[in-house]
Amino acid sequence: MPPKDAITLSLLLNCKGVVQVTMYSTALDRNDILSHTHCVIILIIMVSICITHLLVKRLYDPSRKYAGYEKRNLFSLKHNSEWKILVVIHKQHHVTPITEVIDLCHPIAERPITVDALHLIELVGRSSPIFISHKKKKVVALNLHDSYSDNVVLNLKLYEHDKLGAAIINPYTAISPLNLMHEDVCHLAFDKLSSIIILPFHKKWFSDGKLEYEDKNIRSLNCSVLERSPCSVGILVTRGIRQTDSLFRLALVFLGGRDDREALCLANRAAQDPNVELVIYHIVDKKRTSEDMENLETRLDIAMLKDSKISHSGLGNVAYEEIEVEGGSQTIDVLRQMGEEHDFIIVGRRHGIKSPQTYGLQEWSEFPELGPVGDILASSDLDCKASVLVVQQQQQICM
Repeated sequence: MPPKDAITLSLLLNCKGVVQVTMYSTALDRNDILSHTHCVIILIIMVSICITHLLVKRLYDPSRKYAGYEKRNLFSLKHNSEWKILVVIHKQHHVTPITEVIDLCHPIAERPITVDALHLIELVGRSSPIFISHKKKKVVALNLHDSYSDNVVLNLKLYEHDKLGAAIINPYTAISPLNLMHEDVCHLAFDKLSSIIILPFHKKWFSDGKLEYEDKNIRSLNCSVLERSPCSVGILVTRGIRQTDSLFRLALVFLGGRDDREALCLANRAAQDPNVELVIYHIVDKKRTSEDMENLETRLDIAMLKDSKISHSGLGNVAYEEIEVEGGSQTIDVLRQMGEEHDFIIVGRRHGIKSPQTYGLQEWSEFPELGPVGDILASSDLDCKASVLVVQQQQQICM
């Protein structure tokens, strides 16, 4: 047992409770102890409980229960490993964009994808939280009496049917309070050994760029999942629906770092679809030095990009561009052009990573959960028409 957990457990076991208070009260009634002694004992119990509460809150991190001993991310998966994805759905219109991301993973019969779909519904009133598995429900009939969740499950089942075994959908519904929804998401991802969680962004726009709605509760959930997730996380900013009968123009923004390498893994999988046209934009600092190139993270980035080029050498639907920039302002110009030329953009979150390419962008950040690059692409000022997926690699690993 880790030392912090041992100290926390010992503090909790040392606490006096109702039983001890009753015993001292009984002893007082029998005149076994004096009244002032009883007062001192009760005061000590109250003080110890208050101190224990503060110490336990300081020592114990509830999110650590989701930290596994294995790497659960796309980067660590072997070439022929099964992809397990958890998708989160709040509203019925989230289903189509979520299935678009599943299509982006290029599920085929030879390499199917297992998708656990969790529909979250706010618990209203004093009822107990409910978790429902729809796996055993073979037939879902659509009628006027169907619940809101049944409509979501029906659309997912129809999508699974259309994929002819390439995508295995396991739908679930969780009805819980808003402040506990992240527990349902993280627990299911931990239990199902998911490699990545896909979350919808808290804003939705009309086709003309005007804001349709904003849900701050969804944003709060996304931030909580990013902090506690047992695997990688992707936040989906939707700005249009993929046209399946046309070429899908996909872009990957690569600046470097573990999150960008995770995003590249997803882009590599998408590029296996002949209907996807992928462009990898490697944005580098124009003033980079030889010392910067010897950095361990930079060397890992270069090695992965090199492997990606080799694996795509026989494909005609993948292009690579290296773009030199000076500061965040030139990066914004590149992103603006990218948003006009592509249907979908994948980026790494890169939270807390400072680099010359994003210099000055953090100060203007409106959505820190998207990182500096994702925040710019999601901003209404950029007028980006492409949907964006912001990827964060698994953070919690027990050592």
